[in-house]
Amino acid sequence: MVFQFDCTNTLNDQTLENVTVQMEPTEAYEVLCYMPARSLPYNQPGTCYTLVALPKEDPTAAGAYPLQVGDILTTQPLFPIVACTFSCMMKFTVKDCDPTTGETDDEGYEDEYVLEDLEVTVADHIQKVMKLNFEAAWDEVGDEFEKEETFTLSTIKTLEEAVGNIVKFLGMHPCERSDKVPDNKNTHTLLLAGVFRGGHDILVRARLLLLDTVTMQVTARSLEELPVDIILASVG
Repeated sequence: MVFQFDCTNTLNDQTLENVTVQMEPTEAYEVLCYMPARSLPYNQPGTCYTLVALPKEDPTAAGAYPLQVGDILTTQPLFPIVACTFSCMMKFTVKDCDPTTGETDDEGYEDEYVLEDLEVTVADHIQKVMKLNFEAAWDEVGDEFEKEETFTLSTIKTLEEAVGNIVKFLGMHPCERSDKVPDNKNTHTLLLAGVFRGGHDILVRARLLLLDTVTMQVTARSLEELPVDIILASVG
C-alpha cells in the first residue's frame, strides 16, 4: 500500500529538504521505505511517499483492532489485515533562505512536525465496481462461500442514514440505484459490488427493516472465503 503526501512549505524564509512522513502502525503492517520530496521551496508543492507492506492474510491472527465508524457501528474487533491506525511524523532538513533573492544557506538542521493519525479501514481495500445486472452477477458468483448475519443498528433511526453509512463504510458501489430509499417505506434492500484486494469480486445484499431502530440482514458472496469473512467482521 502506497501513501502519497502532498506538501507545501508556507514559510518564505525557509527551504525544506529531504521531506518524509514517517509512519508507525498500531498493527502488523510494516513500513518498507520512504521516497522523500527532495526540496520544498516556499509555496511550491511537492510530494513524498511511504510504502507499507500489508500483513499476511491470517484472519485468526491476534491483535484485532477496535474501530468505530460514524454512527453506524459499535466498536468491534476487526481482522488486523484490514484496519490499522498510523501515527505520522513529518521529518525534514530546514535551510534558511533570503525571501527576496531565494538564496539558501549551505548548512541546515533537522526538524520534525507531528501530523494527524491516519486510519486505514475496510474501504481502503475495496475498489468500487458497477454491476448492471446484480442478480446475474450474484448467481454467477454462487453460494459456495456465501455467509449471512443479522445486526441491529441501535443508533440509526432512518433507512436513508443506514444506507449512507453502509455505502461509505464498505466503500462498495451501490447497484441498480439501491442507494435511493423510496419515500414512506420501512423496508429496503441495498445491493453493493466491489473487488477486494487481490482481484476478488465481493457482492453484498443488505436487507433493512425499520421499526424503532434499523435491523440489517447482510448476505455476502465471493469466490473466496476471506473477503466474505472480512466484510461480515467489519460490519459486526
